[in-house]
Amino acid sequence: MHKMFSTNTIFLVLIALLVIMLLFKNTTNYVVAQGDGNARHVFGVAGERQGNRQSFYLVDTAEQTIMVYEYFQGGGLGLVAARNYQFDKKLQEHGKSYGLSIENVKAELSKAQTK
Repeated sequence: MHKMFSTNTIFLVLIALLVIMLLFKNTTNYVVAQGDGNARHVFGVAGERQGNRQSFYLVDTAEQTIMVYEYFQGGGLGLVAARNYQFDKKLQEHGKSYGLSIENVKAELSKAQTK
């Protein structure tokens, strides 16, 4: 029972720190909490504060899901978007290319290996 109480206390403190950092953190991409025990695959990242808005990203690696929340000062916390990235990982390319395409990289690697 003592072990369970300690784990719950630590988890409660982590949640409190997460909320405090979510409210007051101004930098981007700062990991603020990660699950313990059975929730090691879930972690949160606070995004950049924009005016009276603060974004918060919750990532569940077991479910392969990203959820985006936004905190509005005086308005509460709300879900903005959610996406399962299971099939996104199978894409070779998507969107605008900002450099060599995958085909060009493969061709360059093939040239280097034949030398």
